[in-house]
Amino acid sequence: MAWNAPPSATVLRQFSCVPHLLVCLPENALPDWSDDAILQAALSCVQFSGVNVLENVLPNQTLWLIPPAHSAHLRDFFGERHMVWQTPPVEQKPVLAEKMWFRQPEMAAPQHVIVVGAGIAGAATAHALAQRGVRVTVVDAAARVANAASGNRQGLLYAKISPHNTPQTELLLSGYGYARRLLANVLPERETWGASGVLHINHDKAETARNALLAQDDFHAHLYRGVTAAQASELAGVPVAQGGLFWAQGCWLNPLAWVEQLLSHQYIDLKLNCHLISAQHDGENWQMRTSQGAFSGSHIVFCTGASSRHAPIVGELPFQIIRGQTSVVRETAFSGSLKTALSGASYIAPAWGGWHTFGATFLPNNDDDTWRNSDELANQNELANLNPQLHQSFAFSGSLKGHAALRCDAHDHLPVVGALGNSTAMRQVYAKLALDKNYRLNAPCPHYPNAFVNTAHGSRGLATAPICGAYVAAMICGAPLPLSRRLQNALNPNRLIIRQIVRSSS
Repeated sequence: MAWNAPPSATVLRQFSCVPHLLVCLPENALPDWSDDAILQAALSCVQFSGVNVLENVLPNQTLWLIPPAHSAHLRDFFGERHMVWQTPPVEQKPVLAEKMWFRQPEMAAPQHVIVVGAGIAGAATAHALAQRGVRVTVVDAAARVANAASGNRQGLLYAKISPHNTPQTELLLSGYGYARRLLANVLPERETWGASGVLHINHDKAETARNALLAQDDFHAHLYRGVTAAQASELAGVPVAQGGLFWAQGCWLNPLAWVEQLLSHQYIDLKLNCHLISAQHDGENWQMRTSQGAFSGSHIVFCTGASSRHAPIVGELPFQIIRGQTSVVRETAFSGSLKTALSGASYIAPAWGGWHTFGATFLPNNDDDTWRNSDELANQNELANLNPQLHQSFAFSGSLKGHAALRCDAHDHLPVVGALGNSTAMRQVYAKLALDKNYRLNAPCPHYPNAFVNTAHGSRGLATAPICGAYVAAMICGAPLPLSRRLQNALNPNRLIIRQIVRSSS
């Protein structure tokens, strides 16, 4: 069912047997569902940059809230599905032709999906598939889930966005709302996360200017708002010397607890200490050889993070590696007053279990994931810049060692998500792009059969990996897609191979 403007909450609830309810928003304003507490509460993280996918707010239904920028492009999300409009329909713009390597391949219905990687990307992808009734096996070489980049004791969930309408801004805002709702759904009790907000401080001139521009977006005031130093200090519970941008629904969380809960589904089989050695398609299924024996699946999804470089198939893609290390320090009488997470060039979370997590270092092109004292000292120095009073209150000697891990990134700092093209075959099919990047080529893209990737989330995986997992699951299951065509193309893994072909002539 579809509407060109928000119907009343009463009208929405009349369509309890319809799996998808689509509401086009005529302006950047929230619907008034104040007479329905559940629906009104669901609007807290709605944004107007990308689509909003609200799952199970209404029982067994998905509510789609489409901002004006996307309401004339519904085929991006729903393809050629027939829509039953309860109002005059929104006129749709024609779908423009796109490059062959961006076109989605045909695929078989999923029988059993192998997900490689048990971090936040793998867990979210597996969960989204299992929620659709698909049997999933998750394999990971580590002894526990969330062992690598998802292994920080406390991470922050908010969206560090640009004030400009970039693909990254659209992804971060869409992903933040989706992840925030998913977190509350799977972990309704808050022993392992805190929804006290995130305060992004004006720590330099560039951030001050960026935050000032964002604060002018009145239509997003329910998501973030500008605050003075005095207001920031009141929100934080400790003195803050600068103003900034306050994300009211932002939160800190323990990623391990979230990942474990996402994977605790009856349709998910988790296999740890299971190193993937090879993956080959036999014409019908993927045959996986691992350290624990052989597995077979109709589809495969690589959610391998920094280990993507050494993984079969996905290792053909050019990734960048970034070393990061967080730190942990015991709570003090003063730091116990910290009510909201502080973020700037570094971050610190409110105390959990008597300890604060802070950091993190950011060292590109460094593949050493061992703990370093130099990084510990760097984190302490950044904490002194972020909040001198907190820094002075801590006794760092005897602190626990923080978490060191490698992040995976792409050249454009966007995730790598979607159906995998065969890079060797693509280099042959599209070789003429090396001579002219605008050369018209109509050859279909040679994709691997039923193979996908969800990786390269950098330091933003808590916000971006869940919605990308939902996107991959929707592709596999032939369901409506939660990402716009712009994002589908911007994240497409084939972009990396095409870039290499084009740049090979220079």
